[in-house]
Amino acid sequence: MNGSIPASGIRSCSVFTSILSVAQQFFARRPLARLLSTFLCSVIIVIRPFSRLGGPNAFLVLALKELVFGVQDSLAQQLELTVLNILGALLGIGFSTLGKYLASLAGYDTISARATCAVFLILVTFFAGIAKSRLVRLQLSTRISGFVSVWLLTNNIGAPSHVLSDSGDFLWITLSAAILCLVSLLALMVVFRGSTTNFETETAATFALLEQCLSSSLYRVGARETKQPYTFYRQLHSQLLQRSIKLNESYSQAAFELRIGRLSLQSIHPFVGIVEHLRRELAWGMAPLKPAQSMPGTPYSPRSGAPSLYDHPHNHNQENTFVSTIEPSALTLAHAVLDAMKTVEHLIFITFHQRSTGQTPQTAQSVSGSQKAAVHTAELHLKVARDQMREVLKHVFDQVDMQQRAEGKHAHLPKEILDCSVAAIALLQMAQEMGKALQVAENVATLYEESSTRLWHPRITLQWLGVPPGPFISDDNGDLVFASGGMVDGEAADVGLDERLTDQEARQGLAERAFSFTLVKGRPVPVGGLSMRYRTHSLSASRTDLRPNDAKPWTWRFWTAFVSMLWSTEHMLRFRVWLSKRHRAMQHSSHWRHGLKNAIGVAVLTFPAFLPEDTAARRWFQSYRGQWMTISYLWVLETNTGATWRTGYLRLFGTLLGAVYSYVGSIICGTNPYGLVAMVTAFDIPITWIILKTSITPLAVPASVALPPILFAPYISPDPNTSALHLAIIRAVTIAAGIVAALLVNSLLFPRHCRVIFLSDTSRTLGLLSSLYLTLSHDMFRVHRARIHEERRKTLKLELQIRSSLYRLTALVKTMHDEVSLLPKPLRHYRQVINTMQKMLDLMTGLRKIRENIPRKETVANVFKERREFMSCVCITLFACQHAFRAREPLPQFLPSARHAFAHLEAHVQECIRRAREDDPHALGLSLVYAFAEQEVMQNLIDTLEELLEVTGRLFGTSAWLTHDTHFSRTSTVEEGDHGWYSTFKWEEDV
Repeated sequence: MNGSIPASGIRSCSVFTSILSVAQQFFARRPLARLLSTFLCSVIIVIRPFSRLGGPNAFLVLALKELVFGVQDSLAQQLELTVLNILGALLGIGFSTLGKYLASLAGYDTISARATCAVFLILVTFFAGIAKSRLVRLQLSTRISGFVSVWLLTNNIGAPSHVLSDSGDFLWITLSAAILCLVSLLALMVVFRGSTTNFETETAATFALLEQCLSSSLYRVGARETKQPYTFYRQLHSQLLQRSIKLNESYSQAAFELRIGRLSLQSIHPFVGIVEHLRRELAWGMAPLKPAQSMPGTPYSPRSGAPSLYDHPHNHNQENTFVSTIEPSALTLAHAVLDAMKTVEHLIFITFHQRSTGQTPQTAQSVSGSQKAAVHTAELHLKVARDQMREVLKHVFDQVDMQQRAEGKHAHLPKEILDCSVAAIALLQMAQEMGKALQVAENVATLYEESSTRLWHPRITLQWLGVPPGPFISDDNGDLVFASGGMVDGEAADVGLDERLTDQEARQGLAERAFSFTLVKGRPVPVGGLSMRYRTHSLSASRTDLRPNDAKPWTWRFWTAFVSMLWSTEHMLRFRVWLSKRHRAMQHSSHWRHGLKNAIGVAVLTFPAFLPEDTAARRWFQSYRGQWMTISYLWVLETNTGATWRTGYLRLFGTLLGAVYSYVGSIICGTNPYGLVAMVTAFDIPITWIILKTSITPLAVPASVALPPILFAPYISPDPNTSALHLAIIRAVTIAAGIVAALLVNSLLFPRHCRVIFLSDTSRTLGLLSSLYLTLSHDMFRVHRARIHEERRKTLKLELQIRSSLYRLTALVKTMHDEVSLLPKPLRHYRQVINTMQKMLDLMTGLRKIRENIPRKETVANVFKERREFMSCVCITLFACQHAFRAREPLPQFLPSARHAFAHLEAHVQECIRRAREDDPHALGLSLVYAFAEQEVMQNLIDTLEELLEVTGRLFGTSAWLTHDTHFSRTSTVEEGDHGWYSTFKWEEDV
């Protein structure tokens, strides 16, 4: 043995280590605060002087504590939750009290009294549903208003003596739950000091990840081989994308929270945009290269082993000359960028995590001075390295041209030179962004020096109300909806709205209707719709001075034409257009539909409560506490079917678990107050672990909510005729009935299936990508650039809309997994579509930045025909994919090949550049590197388009008319790829 540890000892050590790690997770601020709040709520329920203030429903303190006022990570979040949800409860109590008072005027249990309470309850839940869908931050506030309204308006209908007493009971219940949770967090904050993960920490961590991505991608600068696999780089870039998205979400939440410190989060908000720009530069300029493979559809592609315009002799010497010239300067610039990132990361950590309490102005000035010195040093090194890199790039092709002339060759440039060109341009863009980041960092250090510790509070705005707190993510389209012509409509569009007219159709309809009339002077109404009609003739005739053509006053034709004339006057047309927009917004608004579903479900489930008192249904509702059906319905009903199903089945299992534990607890403890408090507090230990450490929170919350009505109801209102088992079964059945009702309503009434929303939004996103590419091309062909600022704003707005749409699509795929479907959903392909569109957006952003510096004469004006052909191929491809997702129809078998068009464009561009360099050996300079970088990015865009076509074809198929069944061979068909056509048909699928 010689001191060896036995196996039993090793197992004991591992078990002890596991228990210790779990205990350490519980000995933290939030878990212990949750347990303390549960204990305090249980105590005030069993103490008679306090529980009497809540009436027979005092046990609802525990339910509200779990459903609404649960302990959060920070004091700011807890204060926000407390204030918003108390306001929601007060609105519900106030409106319900008004309804009960009006009902009491009609008499006890009269038809008018019951109808008044029913109408008030339906109105409360209807408007609460609209607010819950539209303002995501108010989800819990709207739900608690429905919670208290259900209890108040379904009990003691028309009884004057209960109007104020019932409202007072629920006011005590609400305030008790809110105050006890807040006090629990404050008590534990005294013991467990420190801050939780926040926006500034995530910003610093994102800069650290940027450093890692850039360091691992430096092999692209020298066109060298890498030892890391392709998946390693893809995972890094995927993590960076998720961090960038999360950074936006974190700021949206943190910017509207209470915090204490020297600096506001708004001071480092510019880092959010800078991080995204750096990520995009890495994506389009230094992305990992895929292993060599032939792209589908076109056999003679530069990425395949077939002959291409890159395969020419003597290219290796050119490559060595180019790489050896730019590599030292590029690496120097890359290290300067890395140093700048480290400086910014360190400054964020120091200025936001330095202890500000008790810090003297001299200490703050010392910290600020050291950070400013580091920023100035990094800024100086970055500027020197950037200027050196620009000088090298200006003259790098002079040496390559000299070598070509010495060899007497005019060969095309090798692909490695194009790769190095785009990497060098990406480094220059990253240096520019880091220069902005260092300026922001210097301003942050100055503010840190000049500011003092203070309380930062949010401004209550509609934007703040629409920001989802915590796990709530809005799945709706919001206000960013693609419309015809790339415009943005102000109202959210829903799925399946093919019956509505587009703007162009409406204008043509108005123009056609106007042809029935002429103006007084006899001139016809011009084509072009309402605006052209009145603008053209406003000077020569009155806008409303219209009369029918060739009709007698006593004829039917005259009067019908007269009515039509009034119907088509300017003011009437404007009113009709306004009314049509309002009607469409009301009819197709997902928010109004959700409010309607909310109200319909509540009306059906509470219908027995508003029947006469002597009916069996009314007695059943009161004795079995049917309010729990409605409350579970309100909590399970989500804005789409996938989220409703996931919440529904988890809450169903949680309710059964809570009912079983409550039955066991009631047998053990009975009505002993000490035992009841101990059982509820002990059950909250696993519940807290599930809520804080797992993703199945909807299972834990109803399990905890099921305890109070089963364990504490017999203690507060003893009923000897009801056994513990009977009570547990009743509560479980009523809560389960509400869950099932929510699933049925959301599946049958205005269903919003995530897959349907995903396909529609994907089509809309492809339309936005097409509009973005058209905008980029339109700006490139513009001769007079007088409206450059307006065009740039339009481009940036489109990019932001596409990014938001991609984020929503990602959330939809996650929720789609929980939808019930007879057939499996191709989620992997859906994720691939999102990744492909993300790559396309990054590449188009790179094109926008590169095209600002390309030589326009050689790369645009002299190759207009080739540019037009390539642009048309890209737009047709995007339109075909957009139509496939919108109509769910297969792709055409043959589409114009963007790769073939690009080969012609590339050859002509390089020929124009060669001629310009022959006339002047030093012509173009740095813009020449931008020109070659643009070619490489366009090549990557083609690869991405073909990836999109491939995955679209796999999802929806191909309308193939030329297959193996025909008399033509496969070889003769595939050869069409060399003549400008891309085949979407997959031969391996033709059986």
